Order: sequence, then C-alpha cells, then structure tokens
Amino acid sequence: MDQFDSIVVGGGSGGLAFAQEAAALGARVMLIEHNHLGGTCVNRGCVPKKIMWTAGKLVRDAAAAQGVGILEAPLLHFTKLAERRDDHITGLREEFAENLDQAGVTLLRGTASIDGRSVTVDGETYQATNVIVATGARPTKLEIPGSEYLRDSQDVLSWTHLPKSMAITGGGYIGCEFAAIFAALGAEVTLIHDGETVLDMFPEDIARHVQTQLIDAGITLYLNAELTSVTADGQCLTFTTSHDETGTAEKIVSAVGRTPNTDTLGPLSDVLECADNGAVKVDDRLGTNVVGVYAIGDAANRMPLTPVATSDGTVLARMLHGEGGELISLNDVATTTFVYPPAAFVGSVDKANLQGTLRPLSENVLTAADGKEPAMYRIGFDSAQRLSGAQIVADHAEDLIGLLASLKRAGATRSALERVIPIHPSTAEEFIGI
Repeated sequence: MDQFDSIVVGGGSGGLAFAQEAAALGARVMLIEHNHLGGTCVNRGCVPKKIMWTAGKLVRDAAAAQGVGILEAPLLHFTKLAERRDDHITGLREEFAENLDQAGVTLLRGTASIDGRSVTVDGETYQATNVIVATGARPTKLEIPGSEYLRDSQDVLSWTHLPKSMAITGGGYIGCEFAAIFAALGAEVTLIHDGETVLDMFPEDIARHVQTQLIDAGITLYLNAELTSVTADGQCLTFTTSHDETGTAEKIVSAVGRTPNTDTLGPLSDVLECADNGAVKVDDRLGTNVVGVYAIGDAANRMPLTPVATSDGTVLARMLHGEGGELISLNDVATTTFVYPPAAFVGSVDKANLQGTLRPLSENVLTAADGKEPAMYRIGFDSAQRLSGAQIVADHAEDLIGLLASLKRAGATRSALERVIPIHPSTAEEFIGI
C-alpha cells in the first residue's frame, strides 16, 4: 500500500496550491481529481466569466461610441468568443498538469473515497499522514416543477451560442453578473430575486446602486419573488413566479447558490462536522474533527473565494510540511461583483467619512450619463482615523479595492492618505489625497 505525506482530493485552486507548495517543501504528495484540473474557477467560474465580462464591456463601449458617431456599429461573433474562451481554459488545464509533473506531485485521475487517512480510487487504497479535502462546490439544484429545463453556471459558461432571451433566478453576485454580461452581449434578460434588493451579501448602498444600474441596462427585475415553475413549448420556455408573474425565455438559469461537495467523500462524509451550509467546520489550522484530515477552499467553512482557497492551500502546506504559516484575516479580503461598472468592497463602513459620486472621463468621449446613476464611493475610518473599509462602484473598482485592502491591513490613516498626490485625472483622486 503506497504511503504519502499528504493526499489532496480536488484539483481546484486550493488543492493545486497545496500540492505544489507541499512538494516544493519536500513532501511526497498525491493529488486526486475526477474531472478537469483548475476546479470551478478556471473551468466554469471566474476565468470564463471574466472573459465574457470583458467582451461585454467592449460591446458596451463600442455601442456608446456609436451613439456619439465616432465608431460604426459593433458586430459580436459569439461563437468566436466562445472558442477563444475555451482555448484559454484548455491551455490553463495543460499548464496545471505540467506544473504538477515538474513539482513531482503524483496526479491520479478518478473519484476518491476517504476513510480517515485512507483514500481509495478505482479499488486501489493509498495511505497518507495528512488528507486534505479540497473538493469545491457545485451549483445548488432548485427543486420546482420543470426544473429539468433549468441551466446553471456550469452550463452558461460553456454556451457556444448567445440566447436571444434568458431569465435568471437568484440575485446574488453570480446572477447579477450573468444578467449584466448577457444584457451587454445583446440578450433580453429577466432577473428574479427573492429579496427587496439584489446582492444581499453586499453593503446596502452598493446593492441598491447596482440594482439601479441593472435596470438602466434594460434588465427586467422581479423582486421579492421566487421562480415557481417552468414549462416548455418547443424551443420556448415559460416561467411563473410566486406573484403569478409569467414570462418567456429561450434559456432559464438557476443561480440560487452553491453546495459544498462534502457529501461525496465516502465514509468520511458520515463523520465530518459541517456547518449549516454544508461546508466542513475547520479550526485555525484548517483541521477538521477527524484527526489528520483538513479542508480548504469551498469545501471549508471559510470564505468561498478563489484567492482565499489559494492562500489557505499554500499556508496549510507550510503548516504541515514547512516552518508554519498564518491564515489570512477574512476581514481584509476584498470582494467584487463584475457588473458594469464593477462593484467592490472591503471591511466595514459604518459611517462614510468620505463619500461621493463621480463621472468617468470616458463619458467625454462616449455617450453622456443621461441621468443614469454615476459611479460612487464610500470610505470609512475608525475612531483612530485608520482606514476601516471602502465601497466602490466604478471602472477599475476591482483593482482599486485590492490596493485599499492592503492599505487597510497596513493600518493606513486618513492623514497618510491625504498626503498622497494621486494621478490626475483618475478615479483614485476622488477619494485619496483630498
């Protein structure tokens, strides 16, 4: 029976980071993956989504330029876009496999069954000092009449043809991103959400701002409503909401959340302690209630974000096979939803010491805002005037929020920011160096 220092089950962002770091530290490591390397993020998550989002932004900007007569009408070739998206993903998968091979990690393809520190794949059993559960999560199934007609995020990000119309149920960041992206690409979009505002997990000011932007983009919103049934008539799907609203669409997408893959681990699934959301409870060393078993990524009850999974995988490898490490503080992790423009936040802004709206310079070249919601920002400081949090809805918010997260972690003060001379003209000068 083969013995390994660590066996990691799952080849997503967390599993790959752990395997490569542990191997670099001299450990004998096996990584088991039953599907494509890269996990959700690379294959049917943030990577293909960002490619689609970028294409949508190009279409939006071109349409705006056409509106002021400086560019001809854009013509989207969705099939070509899908080919470029899929080619990029294939290249990443190949790169991951090569990196594991060069690092000396044993890659095993198959479905793992875990019993303590014994892992069985296709009838062969392997032993490890440490077993790391990095099995990710899957789209949550919505059980309603006609659910067989629903598509999920994995389907959407593999489409090779653009639907003329689509309805999305679920107004979290995935649902809002899909709504914004496909509306930008030319689809007629309806978004159904069971709350008063979309983006329940975001600060209220951001959520309401994004909601207005979605409406401005021509997206139909059904709020405080749930999708209750779907029927099919040929190629046309008809949906009904809990308020007896009805509509039709070529595609209907369920984006009501994700379920951690902690129920597919064999005997281990029966003994792991999990939180209400199905993710494994972990301690400050990512250990579970089972000795020698650890959990990272979406399978762990921390924050289901790719950068967190990557960081936790690297740190756990150093804890088990190096000289130790410290987990990142989740309070310092920035979050972004890729709508138009992106909406991002970090930390808390109980009271906005600095806040305002701004008009991007691009509107002097493209079309004017015409009364639509401008970009916005809110910056907060604590009683010691240290940066406590930031909220931004603006072009490049995904980049700005990362820098502000670093400043927050470093304890930057308001006076320090006021002594910075930002680039002029830029978005940053609106709230830095005033």
